[in-house]
Amino acid sequence: MKITKYGAALLVVMFSLSPASAWSGKVGWTYNARYPISGSVVVAEGLVLAGDSAGNLHAVHAASGQLAWVYAGTNTILGQPAISDKTVVFAQADGTVTALSLPDGALLWKHAPPTESYAADTILDGAAVGYGRVFVIKGDGKMAALSLEDGKALWTYESGAGLRSAPWCADGMVYLGEQGGVFSAVNPKTGKRDWGGGAGGAINTPISDGENVYFSSGDGSVRAVRIKGVVPLWKAIVGEPVVTPPIPAGEKVFLGTAGGKVAALSKSDGSVLWTFDTHGGAVPGAPVSALGLVFVCGGQGMLFVLDDASGEAQFTFQAGSGLNGAPAFSGGVLFVGSADGGLYAIR
Repeated sequence: MKITKYGAALLVVMFSLSPASAWSGKVGWTYNARYPISGSVVVAEGLVLAGDSAGNLHAVHAASGQLAWVYAGTNTILGQPAISDKTVVFAQADGTVTALSLPDGALLWKHAPPTESYAADTILDGAAVGYGRVFVIKGDGKMAALSLEDGKALWTYESGAGLRSAPWCADGMVYLGEQGGVFSAVNPKTGKRDWGGGAGGAINTPISDGENVYFSSGDGSVRAVRIKGVVPLWKAIVGEPVVTPPIPAGEKVFLGTAGGKVAALSKSDGSVLWTFDTHGGAVPGAPVSALGLVFVCGGQGMLFVLDDASGEAQFTFQAGSGLNGAPAFSGGVLFVGSADGGLYAIR
């Protein structure tokens, strides 16, 4: 792996950041999962959690990079593991949803599909947890709600179209982007659609900041809707299909496109403030904003670190292979997983 000042090749180097930044850009530790990291990483209770293509969920101590525990599943882990208090829930491509004890990896329950494998039972993204429930999308265009306590099925929401993006729990709702160009706010108790909106293409995971919901689409649009009163606020066009959720942070909204662009929009009116081209195909995971920097994975396995204000590249990190999801930032450290099997802590 290499960390490089943008445009200059160096193995490990101190970078010139603003005095307010406590982030140096040094690789602190590397953990080898042996199989490609297949989704986004998450940090909770001092552990970095990442799933791999063989179905293993790895829990690594954030401070040291030492393995705390590993759970051996049977199929590719998708999306980002979901955390609720001392429980971690993850979804596998074969339709299995598993809940583990976060401190020690002990199995709490497993919701498995029938022995025979059907397209309807496949899962295409990670699980979401909220309101004492686990929400997963399935290959037949349905969202299932399971009990967080024991994994039992509670209800099923039928979208009437394909579902490809994980749900999002906030504001007493389950927000869902649908392939038919519909954004839905679903009641978590009943599984009924309360309100929503639309766009001209498939919609990614909608994200809320507590006041507004932001959703992006394959038609190249990003929209903001005020939750109270369901008031449309603005619509932005970024010029190519958007493939990540729009992430509100500070006064901006960050996103990635199918053509490898990263864009920053004004949170107040949706105007495009800057764009950056990763030159590497579709952006594989949502950007992460911290310390005045934006961290985003490029489709060619390069992690780009951009200036929040200008969008200019400060430096890059090159893993041994592709990056399949979003990084995570916690405690002044960036954690990113790679298809080379490496889980990297960059301080």
